[in-house]
Amino acid sequence: MKKVIIIGTIHLNWTPKEELWETLSNINPDQVLVELSDEELNLRPRNDSIRDEMFFAYDWAIQHNKLVNYFDTEDSPLKEGVTGKEPEFMEHELRSKELLKNYSWKDLNKMEPWKISEVKELEDKITEKYFDIKKSKEREQKMLGNILSKLIEGTNVVIIGAGHLSFFEKEIPGAILPFRN
Repeated sequence: MKKVIIIGTIHLNWTPKEELWETLSNINPDQVLVELSDEELNLRPRNDSIRDEMFFAYDWAIQHNKLVNYFDTEDSPLKEGVTGKEPEFMEHELRSKELLKNYSWKDLNKMEPWKISEVKELEDKITEKYFDIKKSKEREQKMLGNILSKLIEGTNVVIIGAGHLSFFEKEIPGAILPFRN
């Protein structure tokens, strides 16, 4: 039987490594799937990534002799010509993170952070101006296909950015979201 457990994390050193370690150790999965792409895992230096917690989970799996896979793509959800380093973009990102400081990564597994009123206002502005919704949905569909193709018999833990939780909860029926349920 294939059991799927989905854990949402927050990038940029927000997810405490010791808590993620404990969570993975308690679950003791047969496989860990992380939101990294082939390029990010194998070609770029780790310090060029915002996904420190994904590398940590990857390393946890290796240290515990668990199967580990990755499922992200290099498809950018940004609009054509947008780099994500624009001053206004960065300002919105920092402001959103400031508003979310009162929540832990586990709290953000229980909710949709962009629905918190102050965050929603900022997210709506940044999404409309910088993100291509069609490209974002296509990326999630590709990630889903990658995940489904890599599931094995036994317990599979999928570690994904918390912003994707609702999509994957809907698309992988029967998946367990331990911090949401």
